[in-house]
Amino acid sequence: MVMTLLTVIATALLSSLLTLGIAHYLMQKHLKHRLEERVTEAIERFKAEVGPEIEQRVKRGVQEGFKSLPSRETLRDTTRSIARTGLDIMGDGLKMASRPPRGRGERRDKPRSDDD
Repeated sequence: MVMTLLTVIATALLSSLLTLGIAHYLMQKHLKHRLEERVTEAIERFKAEVGPEIEQRVKRGVQEGFKSLPSRETLRDTTRSIARTGLDIMGDGLKMASRPPRGRGERRDKPRSDDD
């Protein structure tokens, strides 16, 4: 009885594997090629229909971007203010670096005298 049951299960498994193998072979040989052709055609159609519109929108966006660039004077003023700010930061850093080191117990601000 057990041997018959094992034979039935083995036959069913082998039949399933054989069916899957044949289906895989047919899929690779015939259907894959057809699907690739269809996808390629769809991509080409999409490029033909939408491509020129996308190209026009990109060109328009680039042109608007160039038109919205600030003028030469604005760029020069901005560059000067950035340079001034950088110099101020460097100057503050040099001032801090040239101060004598403080001891651990000293306060940052000077203590007030009674005369103030």
